[in-house]
Amino acid sequence: MDKFLAATSIIDSNETSKSAESTFWLTVPTSSSQSESGTSNLPAIAGIDRETGPLPPGAYKQIGERDTIVSCLLGIGICSQANSDDGDEVWEEASKNCQKLIDSGFNTFVMNNPATNDLKSATVSKKKSMRRGNAERAMLSLEKQREQNLVLRTKIRHEAEEHFYKVLHQNTPKSVLRSCNFMVNLEVPAILSTDQRKHSGVDEEQSLSFGNGWMVRESVGNALKRVKMETLGSVVLEWKNHSPYHLDVLDSLFEMKREGLIRSISTQNFPPSLLRSALSCGFDVQSNGIVGNMMNTHNLRSDSELGILCFEQELSRHISAPLGGGLFTDSNSMLSKKRIEALFGTYCHDKSNIISTTQKWANYQSIKDTLHELSQKYQVSCESISLRWLLQMNEKAGDSVIVGTKLGMDLREQQGGSPYNRQSELREVFTFALEDDDMELLGEISGQSSSPEFPPGGDQKIDFSNKSLW
Repeated sequence: MDKFLAATSIIDSNETSKSAESTFWLTVPTSSSQSESGTSNLPAIAGIDRETGPLPPGAYKQIGERDTIVSCLLGIGICSQANSDDGDEVWEEASKNCQKLIDSGFNTFVMNNPATNDLKSATVSKKKSMRRGNAERAMLSLEKQREQNLVLRTKIRHEAEEHFYKVLHQNTPKSVLRSCNFMVNLEVPAILSTDQRKHSGVDEEQSLSFGNGWMVRESVGNALKRVKMETLGSVVLEWKNHSPYHLDVLDSLFEMKREGLIRSISTQNFPPSLLRSALSCGFDVQSNGIVGNMMNTHNLRSDSELGILCFEQELSRHISAPLGGGLFTDSNSMLSKKRIEALFGTYCHDKSNIISTTQKWANYQSIKDTLHELSQKYQVSCESISLRWLLQMNEKAGDSVIVGTKLGMDLREQQGGSPYNRQSELREVFTFALEDDDMELLGEISGQSSSPEFPPGGDQKIDFSNKSLW
């Protein structure tokens, strides 16, 4: 911590070379440079310090237009959870570990939704009701449960953001925080029912015509309060099925970007037709977020509908769940069969390649064996192989990866255990480059090189009723 403060507290905006102790804060990341092996433009420096200091040139990309910042291609997804009995002690631990990551060159952060199994009880209830002939009632109950889960997850995430950023700002120099890219997720509102309008005080005209953007401004204002910043580094707009408001929300966000409240705007899980419509309306989003890993490659394929669109529009992607919740790491041997099958359903549901559980197990074993072999070849972890594969796959477009970490917020797991050392594990990704043959091998066993199968009418549920406004 002393080194952290020494490296950051003396920064002079007019002189950026006075401190020999300074690391990331006084470094201006540059564009990608050719690696030693010549197979990748991503940095691959075997002798890199595994603990601290700026990452090599090429590990960052520039975002924003006028007030630009650099963002690490390997972002940190902070696993949020409800506030525990440990209180402020948990958030103090999280703040210290975040500082370790920042000192190690990782400057891109987002608070993830908590991982829950709240739908399990609703699914069981649905099956029982269907056996009694109450299929319609069961579907309504399941839909209601999903909405309640969404509200609960959002509430937990917002509370986690508020506690975490409060402590982080108390312990970290502002000059350091301004060098970071804090991403904030924003949900698109659904069409409000009569009861919802009554409860929220919104009249019918406001509910059906969202163009005024008052709710968007309120959401962004609340986000600014939670992260304790004057400007949001990145706002990520999440896709919501059956909502007609995506274009309206984007319009309001880009207006706030012109006002200087937001530096960059990205989307999350936007279907190709909606993304194409947004781009045609002049909404120049920074990237589109997808879920992608070695057992969920549909949106990673260059010949998929989304892949073709991103190539045509020179649009990058930020990839979440790259490790499948722990499936593609060295600690996967500690996972139970039940846990692995649950992760299959959560992170490895490839809609273009529906296969049986038995086939999934066979594919997973093949991927595990290959990762282990490559781990031995390059003398790095299986996790590093998985992350490097994703980063190299479409590096020219500037794809980035969001990898999750608890930041030590679950203090009971840290007490009596080894110190938080996630930064060293992640820096390993930039110490080597996968050879072309190994990239092809990983593509083959993951199914990434196979032709995609598009389900008929996949985008028919998207509501474009208000597109005439644009």
